[in-house]
Amino acid sequence: MINKYAVTALVACGALLANAGYAQIATTIEQAELAGLTTAKRAEVQERMKQPGQTVTEILQTILLNGIKNKHKASSIVALDFGRGIAVVELQGGGMTAVNFDTTTLAIK
Repeated sequence: MINKYAVTALVACGALLANAGYAQIATTIEQAELAGLTTAKRAEVQERMKQPGQTVTEILQTILLNGIKNKHKASSIVALDFGRGIAVVELQGGGMTAVNFDTTTLAIK
């Protein structure tokens, strides 16, 4: 008898491997996010895209989290509304807070 958890794990791994080759292709939403960035910030993101393994969204979140960490003791972004320039971050000491950012430069306000 096949263990249903093993099957689920295999399906999930297969999906991850199938998507690995597509990680560098920006989705429609990611293309819109890129289009809204300043020329310099867009170039920075596109340069990072040359490294395999990260999507546009992951790169944007990394840039934002690094900027947020300069002002808040945050450990991760738990929600992101890129259009409104708001990230909800989990604080290292517990709890969450909303952080505003400039959607064209990714600078933390």
